[in-house]
Amino acid sequence: MRILYALNAFRPHIDGVTISIERQALGLIARGHVVAIVAPGSSFSDYTEVGPGYRIYRLRAISLAGQHRRVSLLPSRAIAAALADFQPDVVVVSAPFLLSRAMRESAHRHGYPVVGITSVMPEWFDYNVGPIRPLGRLFRDGLWRVITAYYNRCDHVVAVTRTALRYLADHGLRRPASVISNGVPIDRFRPRKRQDELARRLGIPEKPAVLYTGRLDPEKCMEVWMRAVPQVRRVLDAHFIIGGDGVMRRGLERMAERTGIRHAVTFVGFLPDEDYAEIFSLADVFAITSPVELQSVVILEAAASGLPVVGVRAGALPEFIRHGENGCLVAPGDDSALAEALIALLSRPADRLRMGQAARAAALAHNLDHTIDQYERLYSAVARPRPRILAPWSCPRA
Repeated sequence: MRILYALNAFRPHIDGVTISIERQALGLIARGHVVAIVAPGSSFSDYTEVGPGYRIYRLRAISLAGQHRRVSLLPSRAIAAALADFQPDVVVVSAPFLLSRAMRESAHRHGYPVVGITSVMPEWFDYNVGPIRPLGRLFRDGLWRVITAYYNRCDHVVAVTRTALRYLADHGLRRPASVISNGVPIDRFRPRKRQDELARRLGIPEKPAVLYTGRLDPEKCMEVWMRAVPQVRRVLDAHFIIGGDGVMRRGLERMAERTGIRHAVTFVGFLPDEDYAEIFSLADVFAITSPVELQSVVILEAAASGLPVVGVRAGALPEFIRHGENGCLVAPGDDSALAEALIALLSRPADRLRMGQAARAAALAHNLDHTIDQYERLYSAVARPRPRILAPWSCPRA
């Protein structure tokens, strides 16, 4: 099969959608399928580049807020050219933003089947629209209907969790739908002994440790995470590790300085792939405070690595985290409850070991190989093979 993905953000911007789609694409390539990706480029021009086994059609884009995230402008013409050049059997789109929306419309005009994968909640806007945040809450149901209307124009919809599917169904989803986990490579993310060389390189002491890794953007609510740190340290000499980057990082570093906990928090930034899976070996507990997760790739990685997970009782997190079994759930925004849960896990090694083993067992049900199996069957069922007509991409290569 020839599979074309349209992504509103892609490397060097890193988020859960980028990671899960790239893993899916590489898994399908390994099985003999041909993959290409349409994504924003690094300049205000269209071009192509070669990824690890796939072509990337880069569309002219502008930068947002100085981050790696970029937004494509007027993408329709370049999208039509990419479709004509690649001629996919199936097109895959994600969130209903400009690039994916233009791809869905162009694909339908030219007779290509479209699969839509859920990847966004309207609540995300509550945390990312600054002073008009109250309006986001006011129009939340309306935003859900807009998102659902977008997916209702796809040929098939994939929800990454049962929770994600329920949200869409509650707001009028009418298209055929499946639930397929983002998946996690369970051989790469696995329990392992503490990687002392990595700890030395990052300056992480050998103490009870709590980890978060992922984007440091407003909807992750990391200020709640940070407020729990001094409460834990009043009881235990624990260390805290924050991986990833985003618009909130400098503010979180200043918060650590202001509250006198900077020595107890290590910001490691984005890690190279060879180090990333090993960072979980330096922690005893993984904690996430985001209330707007449709699944969360990082909790799958943490659980597969044998860490109990503390998360908030919101979004899809309770679908994976079983309170008292493989982790703990606390109310969104409640830093005191978060601190209590972390203290309980860090001070009770037997409970922590039991929950970590249960977390690993739960993660095995999300084996990436099984995810690839499901997508391969789905794309094969949806695909409409077409005669190939040479129509070369007219934009320069990078």
